[in-house]
Amino acid sequence: MNKPSNMEGRFDRILQVLASAASGDFTQQIDVVEDDELTMIEHGVNILLEDIKNLLEEQRQHAKELERKQQEIIRLQEESLRELSTPVLEVWEDILVLPIVGVVDTKRSIDIMNNLLQNIVEKQSKCAIIDITGVEVVDTRTADYFLKVARASRLLGAHCVLTGLSPAVAQTLVEIGADLSEVKTLRNLKSGLSECLSLLRKEKEQATML
Repeated sequence: MNKPSNMEGRFDRILQVLASAASGDFTQQIDVVEDDELTMIEHGVNILLEDIKNLLEEQRQHAKELERKQQEIIRLQEESLRELSTPVLEVWEDILVLPIVGVVDTKRSIDIMNNLLQNIVEKQSKCAIIDITGVEVVDTRTADYFLKVARASRLLGAHCVLTGLSPAVAQTLVEIGADLSEVKTLRNLKSGLSECLSLLRKEKEQATML
C-alpha cells in the first residue's frame, strides 16, 4: 500500500512543479530518488524545465543587449544632432567659426561651449568666431553663456569674436544690461573674419620681429 501512496505523492510533485512553471517559476525541480516507471517522466520534466529556463534566459539577455544597442543608437543620433545643431567650421588656418541658428536654451548652450572649446584644443586654433545671425531671441542666460564661452576661449589661448547681432538682439542685450565688454562684437561674419585675420597677421609680424 505504500507504493501507490508514494506514486500519488510523486504525481502531485510533478503537477506542482508544472504548475509553478506555468506561473513563470522555473526554479522548481523534481528530486528523482527512485528508478521505476515514473523516473523517466520525472527526468523528462526536469530537463524540459531546465531547457525552457535557459531559453528564457537567452531571450532576456538578447532583449537586454538589443535594448542596449537601441539606447546606443539613440545616444549616437542625439550626439550627431547636437553636432549638426552646433557645427564648428575651420574656415581658415587657426580660425574657427561657430554659426548658431534658432533658439539657444540651457542644454544647447552647454553643447555649444563644450563643442567649441573641444575644437579649440584639438585644432590649437587662435581665433573663434561665434556668429548669431540666425538667433532671433537672446535672454540674460544666453548672453551669460556667450560671455562664458568667450572667457573660456581666452583661457585656452583663443581670441573670441561675436558677430551677427541683429538690431533686435542688440536692443535686447542693452535692455537686460548684458556686459559684452569682454568680447569683441561685430556686425557680420565678414567683419569677424577680417578682425581675426588682422589679429593673426599682427601676431605673425611680432613673432618675426623677435
